[in-house]
Amino acid sequence: MRFLIMVLLGFLVISVVLTILRAAFSASTDQQRRSSPGGSRSGGSSERLVKDPVCGTYVPASTAIRAENMFFCSEECRAKYLKQA
Repeated sequence: MRFLIMVLLGFLVISVVLTILRAAFSASTDQQRRSSPGGSRSGGSSERLVKDPVCGTYVPASTAIRAENMFFCSEECRAKYLKQA
């Protein structure tokens, strides 16, 4: 009987700890979304995403590196593209 009570108490403690951790993690991610410059995706961010032709990564047009009519995620991808052309 003592063993069963200890096991149940252990499960209860683990459940409470997990609940607290989930709540803390959820609150921190919500706060990060609100404080990020782009806001959250569900917040109606209207920033246009452009695709890097070299690696296929999508990046916001405002932060992309532009060469001619192409957008790149990094200088390395831009150099690769210009080298191929």
